[in-house]
Amino acid sequence: MNFYGAAMLGLVLLISNCKSFAGPLILLDQTNLNQVKTALQQNKASIDTQKAYAQLIKQADTALSLDGFSVIDKTILAPSKDAHDYLSLSRYWWPGPSKPNGIPWVRRDGVTNPDTQTDSVDRKRLGAMTKYVHILALAYFFSGEHKYAQKGTDFIKRWFLDRDTKMNPHLEFAQSVPGIDIRRRSGILDGRLIPEKVLDAVTLFSTSSWWSKQDNAEMNQWLDTYLKWLTTSELGLQGAKQTNNHGSWYYFQVAALSWYLGYEAELYKAVQNTKRHMLQQFDEKGAQHHELARSRPYFYSCFNLEALTSIAVIANKINIKLWQYQPADSRLLTAAVKYLIPAAKGDTWQHGSNEIKPTDLIKVLDKYNEYSGEPLQRDLLMHLLQRSKLEDTNKTMYYHFSLLNPEVLTE
Repeated sequence: MNFYGAAMLGLVLLISNCKSFAGPLILLDQTNLNQVKTALQQNKASIDTQKAYAQLIKQADTALSLDGFSVIDKTILAPSKDAHDYLSLSRYWWPGPSKPNGIPWVRRDGVTNPDTQTDSVDRKRLGAMTKYVHILALAYFFSGEHKYAQKGTDFIKRWFLDRDTKMNPHLEFAQSVPGIDIRRRSGILDGRLIPEKVLDAVTLFSTSSWWSKQDNAEMNQWLDTYLKWLTTSELGLQGAKQTNNHGSWYYFQVAALSWYLGYEAELYKAVQNTKRHMLQQFDEKGAQHHELARSRPYFYSCFNLEALTSIAVIANKINIKLWQYQPADSRLLTAAVKYLIPAAKGDTWQHGSNEIKPTDLIKVLDKYNEYSGEPLQRDLLMHLLQRSKLEDTNKTMYYHFSLLNPEVLTE
């Protein structure tokens, strides 16, 4: 770890005032976490924050009864025949109706093939592992109950560290398509869940007795190897050339891992590459032409911006203001968010025939309000969050903010 990484690690130690040796937080905010924890302990939290906390503990208690997750649990092996190699199938590909045995598969954009989302491959398992690790880490932080740290670290060790069950640190066979090239750069998208959910969890768990310095060293070695695969392998280098949301999530992974591991030069390079990447994505109005060509253009426009604005959060930690990046007449991220705001307010969306979900903009709008320096869209964010509270499929978004950033919901 270089001087910069060591200095940031020291800052995390000072803030947490307890044993810690993991990297600095990536997307979680330490100040918000501390304030909410204090409010809960002093019975001063809002009713919705208390409900969100109770829901979190319920989910964490459910996780306590689970056995854990591993890539060796799949029933279909990657072409390498190594059970430790991650394998997933691309969700929008289906057996070809006019082909012998359906091979090769054909693409139907926006239509998920349920056979790609089963436990026979690893994507669903990776999603469950990262989800519960995140939940258990928050439950441990807010409650102080070590049983949550024990279970969460067990999940992490089974997926990443244990010799018999760990995943090899690459995504050579992610989002494979039967009958098509088995190595597809789009599969790198699957890996976004690791820096998005797991790394902040490790930082929270590192204050417990269930996560040792040896565990941390082995985890950092796994992450370092994965980062090197992203940035030096043939498939990783191809992934860096993607000009749509896949490329954005690629650079998010590189930026997040570089920040976590203390690689300042690599982080700076990732942010500069993100700027060049952004030049290929937006027109002068902020429209994202690659995402607008998809079957769900509003969702994918928000999904792409979620990656880019997450990179902006990380870049801000080293005083690079990605929100202010303005190669021509307008700031790219700000223009892109403003392009999506009218539809979120109810104006007609001109692209595609599918009904849009304005709540898809919530995560992006939250970062816009906090980091852009532009006039705030606070009322719109509150409206969308209240709307999410009424939607059975989206209530988790409201309670996420109630627990992790409740000030967003206050008048």
